[in-house]
Amino acid sequence: MPKTEMVNGFEAVLFLEDQYVVRQMRFAEFEAVLDGVVSMPDLADAESFAVYAVMDEQLQVRATVFFKIYFDEDGRADPEWNLPLRRLARIAGPGPDLGAGPVRLACRSQCPISWHLADLWDPDMRPGGNDFQVIRKAIKDNRLGFDRVAEGASGGASGLKSGGYRELPVHDQFSDADSQELSDEDALSLSDELQATPERDGTGVDHRTRLARLLRDQRLRIKALSSQHESEIGDLVRAQRLEQQAHKNRTQVLEQKLQQVGVLSDQLKARLKERGEQVLKLQATVDELKQQMRLLQKQVAAGAVSGKAGGADEDRNASRLRAELSIVKEQLQRREAELQMRSEREDQLIAELQSAQAQVEDHDEMEIVTRLSELDVVFVVYHPGAGHLTLPAADLKIYSEKPLAYAASRCFVTEQNYKHWLEHYETPLCEVCGKTVERITVPADYEHGEDNRCEAHKVEL
Repeated sequence: MPKTEMVNGFEAVLFLEDQYVVRQMRFAEFEAVLDGVVSMPDLADAESFAVYAVMDEQLQVRATVFFKIYFDEDGRADPEWNLPLRRLARIAGPGPDLGAGPVRLACRSQCPISWHLADLWDPDMRPGGNDFQVIRKAIKDNRLGFDRVAEGASGGASGLKSGGYRELPVHDQFSDADSQELSDEDALSLSDELQATPERDGTGVDHRTRLARLLRDQRLRIKALSSQHESEIGDLVRAQRLEQQAHKNRTQVLEQKLQQVGVLSDQLKARLKERGEQVLKLQATVDELKQQMRLLQKQVAAGAVSGKAGGADEDRNASRLRAELSIVKEQLQRREAELQMRSEREDQLIAELQSAQAQVEDHDEMEIVTRLSELDVVFVVYHPGAGHLTLPAADLKIYSEKPLAYAASRCFVTEQNYKHWLEHYETPLCEVCGKTVERITVPADYEHGEDNRCEAHKVEL
């Protein structure tokens, strides 16, 4: 806060939120906040909208500066904040009349120092929500305990006016330049009203002053609304850009996941093909070993028969054949075990491939639903008893799988009870004699076995 000359009169800072003064303090207290001596935990981590107000000794508002200030997580004011409030108030342009003539007003749409524009904000001047009326009432309540001086007492408003916060001269408040900015119809209307309205003192000064102030207030209101509209458009544009960027990021993530799933699916297909070829080779090897084993078994049997009639050579041949047969059996067992493992692995790969394909299908379905949701497409279905149901995008799959169960849940009944009620609702007949019974229109009120029978057959129960 730059050092400036002292101001004649009273100074206050009011913090506004939703057309209410949530906190107010004398300017000396606000300087202590800026110096870091005092913190404001209730405004922590937020940008506050405040008003610097200068009043005369009768607590009539003479100048206002609508400014913004940020407080960090500890409730301390931004140390780099440096707005010359007193200077802005002193050189500000005219604003509305709050009871003592036009006030000096510095705001976003009427900033006397252009490089401070970003630190100011525009007051709300709509009927029923006027920030100036909120400020005037807060100053009038005088909760800060200023020593108000009665009007007409010595040292009254004259000191303040000498300090620079004087009223604008009335003789030039309504000039030809003002009329040129009006439309032809508005200028003609004001001219007719000036001529038709009696002048109190013959000079027309009072009436001209009132019209000039009204015209100035309307212009200020238009400028404030235009600035607010531009700010809202900027906020919407920024929000749209952020939403588009977030959507773009989500799309990129989904595309990356889809690519990963596609690559995984291709890898699984290649591995599955390779495993299939290996299984075929193993099966051929197993068949070959089985044939070799059968041949060896025949040879061993023939050797055993000849061994009874022969000598030592036949025994050795039979022993060799039995050893070879044992080796072939072991090889066959290993191959069969390997074939079993490869078969299990093949089943696992098939399951992984099916899972990857399911992920791709789910992704495609969710992408379609997401795009429809972003286009503001509303999914509405109708079920008796439940009426028209608006389906969130996340519930589409659940509804498509079990529509009656979904409708029953919205009616707070079970699916079975809903089916019973639906049958009664479509054909309200006694289940025993076929006589027409009273139709129950609310599923939760329906009791099966009671409401689907006539009075005569209810007694049988």
